Amino acid sequence: MAQEVRGVIAPGKNEPVRIETIVVPDPGPGEAVVKVQACGVCHTDLHYKQGGINDDFPFLLGHEASGVVESVGEGVTDVAPGDFVILNWRAVCGSCRACRRGRPWYCFATHNAKQKMTLASTGQELSPALGIGAFAEKTL
Repeated sequence: MAQEVRGVIAPGKNEPVRIETIVVPDPGPGEAVVKVQACGVCHTDLHYKQGGINDDFPFLLGHEASGVVESVGEGVTDVAPGDFVILNWRAVCGSCRACRRGRPWYCFATHNAKQKMTLASTGQELSPALGIGAFAEKTL
């Protein structure tokens, strides 16, 4: 069942960030819900807020995080509920041409959640910063 949690949202270019209730869906295939325990503040979050990365507002900020896996979707075998994890904005696939050549920084198929987290108040889809969106109590 989808969960409602609090998260830090950048609603629009140069607008003040605010805490909003967001909806985190149940994990789908290849996805996991993580209860965030710590998240660093990075200058990249300011770039998102200022519209310096793209204009896909509203953003769910935060991408340098760690936490505990709460639930996993179908096909997830590398982590299980209760595992402590570090969330990586560049979760490489390990099997594309770049990864096979030992150059994962050029990965063509980084892993990110396919489903979108949304604002509870409007249902509007959120853009998670660097695919993570960890300035929240939980993230997908």
